[in-house]
Amino acid sequence: MSRAKVAESSLRTLALDPLRNFKHEVVTVPEWLDAKVTVRALSAGDWLEYRRRAVELVEQARIDAGLSPQHATGDNEETTEPAVEFSSSTLYAFVLARTLFDEKRLRVFEDDDVPEIAEAFSPVHDRLVGKAFELSGVEIGAESSDPVDIAGNV
Repeated sequence: MSRAKVAESSLRTLALDPLRNFKHEVVTVPEWLDAKVTVRALSAGDWLEYRRRAVELVEQARIDAGLSPQHATGDNEETTEPAVEFSSSTLYAFVLARTLFDEKRLRVFEDDDVPEIAEAFSPVHDRLVGKAFELSGVEIGAESSDPVDIAGNV
């Protein structure tokens, strides 16, 4: 292979690497026999899909509560609609599916695994999702806004 082909191939590999171009961090998970995993920041596409899923989740919670799917607001008009409650585990399971990588730099989960991840969601999973949000520039904690709210889904 010519030197130009090798350089082109290497550049392609670098440009398409799922971790190199994003903030990421290797994390040891004691609960998983000290497994080392890589957590990556969300990509722009991940954020778009997160927002779509968040909107869908909020709309379904509103329907389940007997409200219209969208929050009714007008110009300078305050509504007295009750807040709706919903489980965010499916949404956070999606984040974990998109941001958790193994030692071979491959995603651990596919999007089809989200329901199974949500079913098994635990404080360990939550900690890893928190790391993904941190790497994505979203503050998590008592003082910060919920990422669902940040996505514009109140």
